[in-house]
Amino acid sequence: MVELIRRYAWSMWLNPGFVGLRAVLYSASSLLLGILFWNLESRNSYASAQSRAALLFYIVVFYVFLSIVSVPFAFFERGRIEKEVRNGYYHPAVFHLAQVLISILGVGFLALISTIIIIAMMTLHSPIVFFFNLLLTLICAEGLNQLMTYLLPNFIIATGVLSGVYAFSALLQGFMIIPSEFPSWLAWSHYIAFHTYSWQSFMAAEFGVEYGEQADRLFTTDGEFGMTGKQVLEEYEIYHVRPTTNMIILGSYALAVNLISLAVLHIKHVSHKSHQVGMDG
Repeated sequence: MVELIRRYAWSMWLNPGFVGLRAVLYSASSLLLGILFWNLESRNSYASAQSRAALLFYIVVFYVFLSIVSVPFAFFERGRIEKEVRNGYYHPAVFHLAQVLISILGVGFLALISTIIIIAMMTLHSPIVFFFNLLLTLICAEGLNQLMTYLLPNFIIATGVLSGVYAFSALLQGFMIIPSEFPSWLAWSHYIAFHTYSWQSFMAAEFGVEYGEQADRLFTTDGEFGMTGKQVLEEYEIYHVRPTTNMIILGSYALAVNLISLAVLHIKHVSHKSHQVGMDG
C-alpha cells in the first residue's frame, strides 16, 4: 500500500498533464473570474446578487468539468495496474485506496489555489466554507471519474459519458430552473447530482443562511427594488439549506462512489480469477 502511494505520487508528479495542466487551468479560470467580478462583496445592487449566484454556479459546473482532464491519465495507470493484479502482486482495491489518498492531496492543492485567488480578488463571504465545499466537490468528481474508468473500455468513451453526466447535472442543480418548476416526473433528478449540494452550500454561505448580517443584507436597484440575502435564497428555494449539512452529504456522496468503485473492482477481480481457473482446468 505504502509503495503504491509512493509510486502513484511520483508518477503524478512526473506527469505535467495531471497536476501541472490542471493547476494552470484552475488558476487561469480563477484569475479571470477575479478580474470580471473584482471586489464583488462590496457591491449591494440586485445585479450583484445575481452575479454572485451566476458566479457560484459557474464555479461548480466548470471546475467539476475540468476534472475530466485526469481521465486519460487514469486509463494509462489502469493498464499497468491490471497487469500487476493479474500477476497476483496485490488486490485492485489496494490500488484504488492508494489512488484516492493521492487524488485528495491533488484536488486539495487545486481547491486551495482556487480559493486563495477567488477570495482575495472578490472577497466573498466565508472563505473556509468555500474551500472545504470546493474540496469535497472535486473529491466527488474525482471519484466519479475513477468509477467510469473501471466501467468503460477507453478514455474517449469515458470522457464523452462524463461530459454528458456533468452537462445534465448543471441543468438539474436548481440555478437555471428552480426545483418547484421541474416536471413532476423529473423532480427526483434534482437530488441525484452532487452539483446540487455544492451550489446550494456556496449560495447559503454567501447569502448568509448561517450569518445574520448576510441574511439581512439588502440588495437594491436604484432604490426602487430590493431583496435581502434571505429573500435571494428563498427565490432559489434553498433558504432551508445549511452548508455544513450539504457538505456532509457531499462527503457521503464521495464515500458511496468510492465504495461502488471498490465493489466493481472486486467483482471484476473475482470474475477474472474464475475465468483463469476455468482456462487452467
